[in-house]
Amino acid sequence: MQPGKTSVTSLFNAPAQYLIPVFQRGYVWTLEKQVVPLWADLEDRALRLIERTEMAQQVGVQSLKPLQKHFLGSLVLTPMHSSFGRVTAYEVIDGQQRTTTLHLLMLAFRHAAKMLDSSPVAQMLDGVVRNPGPYTVVEDHHKVWPTKAGRAEIAFLDQAADCASVLAAYPARAGKNGKQRVERPLMVQAYLYLHHACLAYLRGVSLEDPVAAESERTWADALVHSIRNENILTPLQAHLPLQPARAEMFFMTLQELVQIMTLTLETEDDPQVIFETLNARGEPLLASDLVRNFVFLEAARRGQSVEALYANHWQGFDECRDQNNIVTANRYWREKERQGRITSPRIDLFFFHYTVLRRRQETMVSHVFQSFKEWWQEEPRDIDAELARIVRTSVFFRQLISPEGNGFIAEFARLVKTLDVSTLAPLYLALRERLNDNDPRLQQALGDLASYVTRRAVCGYTTKNYNKIFLKLLLEISEADDPAQVLRANLLRMGGHSQAWPTDQEFSDAWMDRPVYKELRPAKVGAILGALELASRTPDQETTWAPVRETLTVEHVMPQSWDGSGHYPLEGANDDLRIRRNRLVHTFGNLTLLTQPLNSSVSNGPFLDHERNGATVEGKRSGFRGSLLLLNAYFLNPSMTTWEEEQIVCRGEKLLKAALSLWGRPAPAAQEG
Repeated sequence: MQPGKTSVTSLFNAPAQYLIPVFQRGYVWTLEKQVVPLWADLEDRALRLIERTEMAQQVGVQSLKPLQKHFLGSLVLTPMHSSFGRVTAYEVIDGQQRTTTLHLLMLAFRHAAKMLDSSPVAQMLDGVVRNPGPYTVVEDHHKVWPTKAGRAEIAFLDQAADCASVLAAYPARAGKNGKQRVERPLMVQAYLYLHHACLAYLRGVSLEDPVAAESERTWADALVHSIRNENILTPLQAHLPLQPARAEMFFMTLQELVQIMTLTLETEDDPQVIFETLNARGEPLLASDLVRNFVFLEAARRGQSVEALYANHWQGFDECRDQNNIVTANRYWREKERQGRITSPRIDLFFFHYTVLRRRQETMVSHVFQSFKEWWQEEPRDIDAELARIVRTSVFFRQLISPEGNGFIAEFARLVKTLDVSTLAPLYLALRERLNDNDPRLQQALGDLASYVTRRAVCGYTTKNYNKIFLKLLLEISEADDPAQVLRANLLRMGGHSQAWPTDQEFSDAWMDRPVYKELRPAKVGAILGALELASRTPDQETTWAPVRETLTVEHVMPQSWDGSGHYPLEGANDDLRIRRNRLVHTFGNLTLLTQPLNSSVSNGPFLDHERNGATVEGKRSGFRGSLLLLNAYFLNPSMTTWEEEQIVCRGEKLLKAALSLWGRPAPAAQEG
């Protein structure tokens, strides 16, 4: 390992390319977290150099202390085998985000410097931002060559004539009248910020300054907002002149006052070990990033084609194609998802559950990579086959956390997601791997699990042991010839409130009497009612499932505030009757689903139409006519002229019959037979 120090300009000055391996993560630096602070550090050094230069003219440079240099971090590089006609290349094992951002800074600074009438800085930067060539491969001209998801952006920025062309190619708003906001790629956002930061600096404007007196909003805040929302960016304080001397000071800052530590690996150094040492202990790399690097570095060590393995298997995690068939970063897997108390990027959640699935052991979220690595090293692995299995299983996981359509798998996923029972994910993945989608055993298994978690939710039974319960079930089905039957048998054997699959009687009692709206939470009640709605539809009616479930809200037919409305009198009211009604109001018999606008329109009104100031005002029953849900067709019976306890109980019993059918539980005796 050869350590060394270098400056920003020196890093890029010699003809060389810094290659980001295709299996590493794409560019993830954001403006607020990394780019803005980076510029603030660079600007601070430049301003201190300007002050020192001015003071040196007054008192002499000998009487001044040298300026302290700013350390930007380290780069770990592996030399690539060179060949005739190719540029000297290094793989960036660690520090790729920093390297890419510094290159973007050079590009941005060059475009800003070109606006100066008389300054050599732009010309000096030409050799810093691009390898001169000639080369047999055109990509060798690029100083930094990122993963595939970022190559289109870096190539465009390298060739762009100016910032205006970048803005035109990557708008922040599109569509009619520019109403649709489009998220610019992170690389482009970084370039735009750094370009306008350079221009502001050249005009003597600090981005840390407030935009107005006594304002907490800085020029940096304003610039970030403009980058995120505007197609045209007006340079900050554009009326001020650009100062060539400041450009020279900034170039000298990058040349002398900013340092980078480089570690160039030698043949005997193991990139995998070094990468893990640098990143697995506290660095903000995702567990999935560590998994990816571990697997592909092992492939490289075995002499396998990393490019082919990546393209065949992993590329879909990092890239996708937009509507114009242009390759862009796949944001889906990087978006955060909440499961229980955990909120993590989806790809990390996937590897958490995947690791539990493979090891069949409890795993801490913070130990996912180490657990995955231990499992992988238990026996020799066929990398191609294992990557193919990871990708195949990720499809099942995506269907679980982002369900689409109305099939039984999608309905199971929606229910599990809303009931927040994510701990069954490894068990679900195991069933999906073992049983085909058209296998009736899969429908039985998922139906049993749906019944188990729904019945327990309605009964108010605890979920705190679910991780142990589902792990035990995973172990039981893993080697079974018929996983569906083994799953059912084990569910039926479980006893006690901590584990039991509630019986029909237990489920019925809770359904009719428990104030679920208060104790189960509205979202979970809505999921259960939504499942009943879909189950009541014929195949033809399923295709006309008009309302989007996420837009539906739970509505009390008799309002929660019935006592104050004057529309729902309680004859012979006493404390016991009031307690009973207040309880029934929150049971399933009094709850339905409505779209938010319809929910607001029916509000707390009476059940039937009524007269007000000589005009007829629609009651709730008439309002329900505007609903497309079969749940609400129940209320349209002309003979239903009142809505009181008797009617609530009657509807509760009707819904219960449907719930017992949808979330059935076979009798143990029948199962044993």
